Amino acid sequence: MSIEEGVKDYIETNVPSAGKGFPLEVPVDEAFPAWAYETVSDEQDLAHSGGTGFYKARMMLTFMEDESAVSSDYALVKGIAAAVRAALDGYKGTMGSSVSVKYCKTTLSDEWADTHKLPVQRFDVIIHYRFVEGD
Repeated sequence: MSIEEGVKDYIETNVPSAGKGFPLEVPVDEAFPAWAYETVSDEQDLAHSGGTGFYKARMMLTFMEDESAVSSDYALVKGIAAAVRAALDGYKGTMGSSVSVKYCKTTLSDEWADTHKLPVQRFDVIIHYRFVEGD
């Protein structure tokens, strides 16, 4: 299981109101709310002897509601993103079947949607993790 699959599984299980997650972008014909994920960076920590088996990934998550020009859509997606951030911030444990998370930290990365009250919320999550032995 990859870090992407682990995050997708974790959010869909712990914040079902977020809807279904998709790599890179939400398909046009998908039901809303929905969200997309993209790995911005993912690097292994190194020691003098080589790789340590611990990684640090930065992922961008984008939560969307159908754009109907209704301000309640903006409020809904803002609430979903807040629930996901609450579930991720400070999280330590397992994501999916093989990702052991040491900690997560979220950071808001998109103020443009807030300024224009669009039904989109985007933030980054930084995840320090390792793969569980045997996977």
